[in-house]
Amino acid sequence: MPNIIGINFAWVGKAMHRTDTSTCFTGHRPSVLHFLAISLLLFLGTILLGSGTARASTQIGLPPIQARAYILVNASTGQILAAHHAYQPYAIASITKLMTLYLLFQNIKAGHLRLDQDFIPCPAALRTGGSSMFLRAGQPFTVAQLILGMTVPSGNDAAVEAAHLVAGSVPAFVARMNRMAHQLGMVSTSFHDPDGLPHPNNMGSPYDIALLTRAIIQKFPRFMPFFRHAHFTYAGITSPNPNLLVGRVPFITGMKSGYTDAAGHCLVATGTKDGVSLIAVVLGVPSFTVERRGFWKASWQSLKLLDWGFARTLWLPALPHLERTSAH
Repeated sequence: MPNIIGINFAWVGKAMHRTDTSTCFTGHRPSVLHFLAISLLLFLGTILLGSGTARASTQIGLPPIQARAYILVNASTGQILAAHHAYQPYAIASITKLMTLYLLFQNIKAGHLRLDQDFIPCPAALRTGGSSMFLRAGQPFTVAQLILGMTVPSGNDAAVEAAHLVAGSVPAFVARMNRMAHQLGMVSTSFHDPDGLPHPNNMGSPYDIALLTRAIIQKFPRFMPFFRHAHFTYAGITSPNPNLLVGRVPFITGMKSGYTDAAGHCLVATGTKDGVSLIAVVLGVPSFTVERRGFWKASWQSLKLLDWGFARTLWLPALPHLERTSAH
């Protein structure tokens, strides 16, 4: 049994949550339909994805994907093309920053911030460890630079700064993150911080991350170019993008990398060919001692998914006899 080809990603999402996510969360009680939809989603995930890699690999021509979990989605139609453990929550590391960026984009779109606005880093951002855009005390930055500080070097300092600019504090911002996750239908996801530093409550499923990624693509197309930068320079320091597909594979349009010991190497990769846009979410690629080597492996897994997805979407519909032949 092939795993979940033909399940409509958009339909399940609509059944699970309100389609208008531009308004604030009202705390309404979930409807019976909401609970039925969640039950259906979990049932499908258990039946269709529960057997793991062996079942996923029965999809014709799909190469082995070395990851704990993954999903491949048509960003335009919402159709799920391939998946493995797609509804189970895992540590997501800096993939967390996609929600931080979503709320920052929303704030800019609403007119509360401008890309060319200058700010001085707050003390909380300067104290944040881990990956960095290298904010300096007293050195101004623009909102545009702050976005690039998250999309390219995955700066934890940039994420904390964004939280303060949007909500005034990290706790207030995290509350917004979780409310928005609920509104988007991300039922297997919870956030504890805006940067993805290790914590048991920073968890998400490939399905949920694909929902979030698709929402960014559809609601904030103006900001998509920020995800296409291979390098970023601030304070005299040039940082590379750990998404090693950016700037190397012509059809790649983004989107976000992540790594911790618990999460392994994670990557959300988006691409567009001949009018078709795909989202590949890969979580838990086995880690290496050399971190950059791990990102090469995560990038390779994502590229295999995208290449297979484009072949299946663009070429096989016009040549169905090739699929029938390859099955024998």
